[in-house]
Amino acid sequence: MPALAFDSRFEADQMVAQIALCSVLTLEGDKTTLRDLWGAEPTMTCFLRHFGCLFCHQMVHDAVEAVPEVIRRGAQVVLVGNGSVEQAAHFFSGKGLPQNGCKVVTDPGRESYRTAGFGRGYGATFNRKSKRAYGRARQQGHRIVGLFGDLTQLGGVLVTAPPLRLLYLHRSEFAGDHPEMTQVLSAVDSAIR
Repeated sequence: MPALAFDSRFEADQMVAQIALCSVLTLEGDKTTLRDLWGAEPTMTCFLRHFGCLFCHQMVHDAVEAVPEVIRRGAQVVLVGNGSVEQAAHFFSGKGLPQNGCKVVTDPGRESYRTAGFGRGYGATFNRKSKRAYGRARQQGHRIVGLFGDLTQLGGVLVTAPPLRLLYLHRSEFAGDHPEMTQVLSAVDSAIR
């Protein structure tokens, strides 16, 4: 598992405590916090780019495939998007979400993305590496279906354990930069120990 990019455990846990307080919206439009969603369970939280992005479809596909394994290990999955409630409801319902062990929300203002330090911008989002990732995602059958959220927002994945401990953080460096699920599951394992 890669080391967290923080000077200290305290700094990492401070950041996750701030992320936990960020407000997000349920598919019904109700305001909640990530802390409320995480509850007392270890959690793999995936921050998606935008709801029409083929990389968003790819990340959700990989996360949903991992849900049974995450549940078996005693944890849960939370998917966070950044479009409107209506866009989130349309996107997630088309994927059969939410489902047992997998909660879904949206953060249209992207407060949680900023707090987590996820990148944003054309240069970071679209470059040679993202072009290669685009080819791989297309080969897997993923497609762009529109622009529903912030086009230049990058995502990431974090694994947390109660009470607000950050065990894993992947900040995407370009569109399509997703972590290896084996690394994420290893972090989930460390959350259970």
